[in-house]
Amino acid sequence: MSIELLVDFREFWPKLRADIQAAQDSVWVQTFALEGDSVGRELAAALIASPAGDKRILADSFTRIVLSDRFRYWPSNVLDPELRREARETASLMSALKSSGVLINFTNPYGATPRRLLSRNHKKLIVIDQRVAYFGGINFSEHNAAWHDMMFRLEDREAVSFLHRDFMATWKGRDLSRRRQFAGLEVLTADGRNNRAAFQRVIDFIDGARRSIFVESPYITFPFYERLRLAARRGVAVTVLTPAENNWGLFADYARLESARSQIDLRLFTGGMSHLKAMLIDDEYLIAGSSNFDYLSYRIHQELIALITAPEVIGAFRERVMLPDVMNSIRVECHAGSSGTPWLTWQRKLLEAAVSALT
Repeated sequence: MSIELLVDFREFWPKLRADIQAAQDSVWVQTFALEGDSVGRELAAALIASPAGDKRILADSFTRIVLSDRFRYWPSNVLDPELRREARETASLMSALKSSGVLINFTNPYGATPRRLLSRNHKKLIVIDQRVAYFGGINFSEHNAAWHDMMFRLEDREAVSFLHRDFMATWKGRDLSRRRQFAGLEVLTADGRNNRAAFQRVIDFIDGARRSIFVESPYITFPFYERLRLAARRGVAVTVLTPAENNWGLFADYARLESARSQIDLRLFTGGMSHLKAMLIDDEYLIAGSSNFDYLSYRIHQELIALITAPEVIGAFRERVMLPDVMNSIRVECHAGSSGTPWLTWQRKLLEAAVSALT
């Protein structure tokens, strides 16, 4: 079993490009977003040049209506020349890929029902020749590539075969909820309908923490904060690190509220937007993948979660992600009774009710 931590796009892309160039049989790319900018074009060029005979891109339908974090059909965006240009370039990119023999498929088409609006396939997964796989949080767009994030490169015949089967099932329109144990690694897939069972494994690790929990995520919400609150109250040192410059500003306010009432050490990352999501428990268990540890992931998104126990990977995460990110953050003193509490509590109840009605 070989698991390599790749921090940020600058480490991830050269490795992936080399694997795509060396592919002989297949290159399968699953992403939440793919845009027709310089990053999307780099991926397209690598795929088109690859000698592999079976090349596929599987993207969520989210990327068909949101570009550069902007909803294309919002009134103020419809006539925006820059957004219209990017939409044309994205369409041109897709056309060029198809013309070159790359198969393209989209998950979760939008529809009129609330479930078809909210349910998204959030996985980021690449499988090459059933020999190597990548998973983590990076999408293929300029703004996403500029964010702080990470991916893992995996070489293990059985584990890659497991991920290969998951990709193919999704390609065929079948979302799977499965769990498989390998040496130093456990992989869980959540199908968007039975997610609570899959995430119970994550919650069990939080509840079993003895000394420390470190969480880095841009969008962490309930029910994970409840478990972190209980851990803090029984004496576990809980640290939450979230970006100061969040592309969804509400989550920074939510973090302040939860930290104030949960006795959690809140730190704001000052190195720009961090899209990285990871949870390190007792320096022994690293939980990573596509999930943001938020309510939508917990209930309705399709996700891929890895529970890593390989000591060398955990050591690399501590040295290359956790410690530098803590050093590159500011500690926030939060006080209970924040004026935003009623509004955020109302929002939470509304979201819980809406998602519960769909599942």
